[in-house]
Formats: sequence, C-alpha cells, structure tokens
Amino acid sequence: MIRNLEPDELVWFMGRALAFVGHADPHGLALRLNARLKDPVADSARCYVNSRPDSEPSAGLFVEMRGRGAGARTATLTSVWHAGDPGALVALIEHVIGREAPEAVTVPLHLLGSATARTLEELLVPLGFERDEVRRMRFELTEVPPLGRPLVLEAWQPDSEASFRELFETCEGGRVGDARWSYLKRQAGAFQPDLWFVARDGLDQDPVGYAFTGATSQELDASYELTAVGVLRSHRGDSEMLRRLVVSTLRELAGRSPVGSVHTTQGSADPKLGVILASLGFTALEKTPLLVRSPR
Repeated sequence: MIRNLEPDELVWFMGRALAFVGHADPHGLALRLNARLKDPVADSARCYVNSRPDSEPSAGLFVEMRGRGAGARTATLTSVWHAGDPGALVALIEHVIGREAPEAVTVPLHLLGSATARTLEELLVPLGFERDEVRRMRFELTEVPPLGRPLVLEAWQPDSEASFRELFETCEGGRVGDARWSYLKRQAGAFQPDLWFVARDGLDQDPVGYAFTGATSQELDASYELTAVGVLRSHRGDSEMLRRLVVSTLRELAGRSPVGSVHTTQGSADPKLGVILASLGFTALEKTPLLVRSPR
C-alpha cells in the first residue's frame, strides 16, 4: 500500500532516510531536524511510503513539485530510502510519477555514498533516468563584456515555429520530440516568445545558432534563465561563434534589465560550453550529481 505520512511519523521517516545514507546517529539527527520544521502537516503530505501487507513501510521518499500555471511541471525526489526492499522503492517512484505527472524528474545524489548512488542508478535506469552532474551558474548583467560584432537576434514568431525547431535539431544533431520541445519552451516558466532567439551574422544571412531564455518578470533587476544555447555544428570547431552568441544574448537581456542577472544549469554533456560561460564571467554556484528523467 502506498500512502502519505501523518505528521507524527516524520521523525521515524527522517530516521529511515538518514540511515539509508549511512548517518551515524539517524534518530538523533531526525529529532533535531523535526524540531526545526515550520509546517509538519505540509511536509508530511509530501512524504510517500510503500508498505507490504501486514508490515511497516519498506520504502519512502519526499517529493517537491515545481511549476505553476503555464510553466513546466517538475519533481525533485529527496530523502529516498528503502529497507532492504528495492522493488518497493521502484514501485513507489513509479506511483508518484504517475500521480503527480511531472514532465521532468530529478533525484539528487550528493548526500549518498558512491556505492549507494550506483545502486540507486541501477534501479532507476529502467524507468528512464540517466546520471548527470549539473553546475548552476550565474552572470550579472552589469558585467556584460564588450563585443565588436554582435550577432543579429530574431525573436520567435508564430510563423517561425517550424524554422526554430528545425534549427535546434540541426544544431543538436537529432530530432526532438513534442514533449521535449514543449518542455524547453516552458522550462523557465510560461513561454515568452520575445525571449527565444535565433541568431544571424547579418540581416540577410542564414541562422548560425539559437538562444532560448525565460524569466518570471522583465523588471530592471529581473532574473533570467538561459535554458539552451547552441550553434551550427559547422561552427563548433572553435569557440568564437558560440562566444559571440552568448554575449549578444547577454547584451539583449541587459538592454531590458540592466541590473538583472542570468542563471543557467549546465550538464556534463557539453563541458566546453561551461568553460566558455566561465570565461565570459559566469560564476559557478554549485555542482550536483543527480539522476534525471527528461521528456523526449
């Protein structure tokens, strides 16, 4: 049986999760953490456990949902544990995904030992999860570097939907499914067409790349999200075109929000991009290993 917790079960639940990661005093730490909870009722409602018939729960997790309105719906699963019953954990995760219907799911691994993380990865790969290491980065729009020849940015229009998608597929070297395309548009919140760009070397030139961004507002100090950026594969021999694209995009955003900032999350699939962003002034905030289930 899969169910939510009652508030008075939180100490027990946290103790099980802490024991799973190998903490020396799981019950003592669980008691201290429980004393700091601001809303035990809300927290217990986000905890799920799986029980076999006539036995106590043998697997559990805490789910945090993000995405309101027209934004993409995502789930982060933490405090994941099982008591010698990996099948119960897999069934629990399948149930939560089916019930909450997230478009993307992440399971952070930074609190787990390497052996436990590998075991969890083996359990979840059949559910469509992949291991990644992501780095969160930030750029202050007051620090946009100079650029001698910026690219021309053209925002998304209804009649350019097909050409935007074709350019993205050409740059990334593969087809993108409808679910993945929809998620890209709404990853940073409701889709904002004026923040999705194709880039050209001149007004009469073919596109050389794309930059997809989003924001919850466009005030002077707005925080933007750079969700995807890339250039044609013919320009990937060196970093010059990608650098011009990133700086051109930063200039555009700085024109709208001169004291704003840009955040981005870079995975391990394209380490070169992370190096280029760092060279332009992006600062690394945190690096997190995790399991990711993304829309296709």
